[in-house]
Amino acid sequence: MAFTPQNVSSAVTLSSIALSSDGDKLVYRVSELKTGGKQQKASLWYASDLFKDDKVETSQITSGQFNDRQPSWHPDSKTIYFLSDRTKEEGGGPTQIYKLKVTGPGEPSIIDSCFKEKKRGVEDFKISPDGKYIAFTSPVEPSPEEEKKEAEKDDPDVWGDTKCIEANAHLNIYTISTGETKTLVDSGHVYLFSWSPDSKTLAYGLATRSDLDALYEQTTLNTISILPGSSPTVLRSFEVSPPDDLIWPLSQSDIYFLGTYHPGRLIDATVVNRLTISGRSSAQNEISNFYAGTTEDAENFLNIGKGEIAVRIANGINTRVDILNSEGRLFVLYDAKGIESLTGYDVKKLDDTYTFVCIRNSGPRKEPANIWVGRAKKDETLNMKSISSHSPWTSSHKIGAVERFDWKGKDGMNLDGLVWFPEGLDSSKVKTPLPTVVHIHGGPYSRDTPRYSTSIFVWENMLSENGYLVLLPNYRGSSGRGSEFARAAHQGMGTIEWSDIDLMVDEAIKRGLADPNKLGIGGWSQGGFLTAWGVSQTKSKFKCAVMGAGVSDWGTMSTESDAIQFEEALSGASPWLGSGARLAGDPIRHAKDIETAFLIVHGQNDLRVPVGQASGFHRALRRVSKYPARHTLVTYPREPHGFVEKKHGEDLLKQVLGHFEMWLNLGNLWNRKNQALSGHTYYNPPDAKNRRTDGPASNT
Repeated sequence: MAFTPQNVSSAVTLSSIALSSDGDKLVYRVSELKTGGKQQKASLWYASDLFKDDKVETSQITSGQFNDRQPSWHPDSKTIYFLSDRTKEEGGGPTQIYKLKVTGPGEPSIIDSCFKEKKRGVEDFKISPDGKYIAFTSPVEPSPEEEKKEAEKDDPDVWGDTKCIEANAHLNIYTISTGETKTLVDSGHVYLFSWSPDSKTLAYGLATRSDLDALYEQTTLNTISILPGSSPTVLRSFEVSPPDDLIWPLSQSDIYFLGTYHPGRLIDATVVNRLTISGRSSAQNEISNFYAGTTEDAENFLNIGKGEIAVRIANGINTRVDILNSEGRLFVLYDAKGIESLTGYDVKKLDDTYTFVCIRNSGPRKEPANIWVGRAKKDETLNMKSISSHSPWTSSHKIGAVERFDWKGKDGMNLDGLVWFPEGLDSSKVKTPLPTVVHIHGGPYSRDTPRYSTSIFVWENMLSENGYLVLLPNYRGSSGRGSEFARAAHQGMGTIEWSDIDLMVDEAIKRGLADPNKLGIGGWSQGGFLTAWGVSQTKSKFKCAVMGAGVSDWGTMSTESDAIQFEEALSGASPWLGSGARLAGDPIRHAKDIETAFLIVHGQNDLRVPVGQASGFHRALRRVSKYPARHTLVTYPREPHGFVEKKHGEDLLKQVLGHFEMWLNLGNLWNRKNQALSGHTYYNPPDAKNRRTDGPASNT
């Protein structure tokens, strides 16, 4: 088998693909989970002469001993700039900007020696269109007094104090020819920025503080000239829902940003909005929905040159890349046709030809993520070729078909998702209902696509390879279906979204695919919450459940999470409002008489969903569920909301697979020698037989 816990936790992740201005070279990042408590490591990979012949291949250009990330091409297409922690020999130093020429031999070098001694790192950077400047954000350097206090551990963390370690990021520019650095914005926290097309002005988003919650308070969109003595101009203020990304493609009067379909809504579809600068007061600068938002969503966008924009569109399970100008859509450059998934892409327009590069994978074709390139003119077919060969180990998979699955909600709404089959099977070949796991995505504003992922949080590959039918529901609140669909999550926890999921399970049973007596359920983050909620409502429909980093008590999320207003918008209220509404969607309030066996897994350093959500729910299950000894809690030291350590990732997958094996009693693996599971006491406890009965069993 390919998708063993060890293989998946050792897999690489491809990201940050960037295409040179001449459309003939690309660079991307390859990373993996941390090992042995060391720093994160990632390397940059490169390819040139992309269309010279069919023998083009990517190759590694940095050592992989440091955390190299966010590569970006200089407009001359000869130099790559990137962020790296190599300011220390062993890595882990403050992140600074490095450069690497691709026209000859040489090692990466820091852009200026003065940056090597800085205590605070660069958070983001962008090269000006004319190639003369680098705009970057970084916190101000600590004073000697602040360093002394930090060294002596005299470091109380005062809320809102911008002198703490998570200090506000200021906006600076570096002149490449002279090495001069100057600060343009030295107050507030600059969280995003973009160059004007003439390289003379920067547009930027400003929050009062650097913490996540500050973004959900009032923010402003501003501009500032790079000329000496310039002052900022406020273009527009935003309540609750700030711009998420920003580009300034051609016209000096139009700035485009990703934001919500309805300004002022935190829970809504993401669309391309346009801000028209009128030259009058900031309140009169008009914001309009420019693209997407009614029946489909914009996931991200790029400035591709010549006054055009490329937008990645989510439409149900499908993905497109559309090319726009100031009037709207010109044409569709790429269409995944419901069988592919994109995790990254870049586009450049040269004359009348579009060069497209992407990180693509496909569940139906069993293709892992690799680099694909293609060229086409408007309305021509984009012929793609692969130029990399990452994750060859996946070729030994034992997985069946991956199919689209359609069903209806209780109100008649058409819903879509995916179903993964065990080896040798598709929907036409299932003669006997199969042991089934419902794997629920997080977000909730996210979606399942026909991916072929090697992430430790994507379980369908591993589970289908081990004999399970796997259902992936895109429930209401997901992305890809427009504003009304996404908005269902607003103050809607434990309502229509669970009904959508439950009805998918019922439809799979009705079609003879899922065995109603062998049902499991699981998910991460929002998927963990929906797992707990669904089981709390059904009590015994599912034999077992995996609650990964999930919410059990929405009231305490408002008091402990780092995304307070976001969690409040999902749940509908906070404890200080004195409303009972916040209790309506709490799984912990419905733990009584649950029969389903829970595996609860959580990172101990999770700021988004604090670990108390897991321990609290586990305590409730131990006290009031029907069989208290059935439930297992596993927490992982140092881990945030998304795990970063390899050994923890491997153990997580072993726990997940072992839990489903134990309670769904598949048998074909339970009685087979399997090296992926050997030596792990969880999988063959002395009371395993008793655990699979309806009676109580002791913990191991």
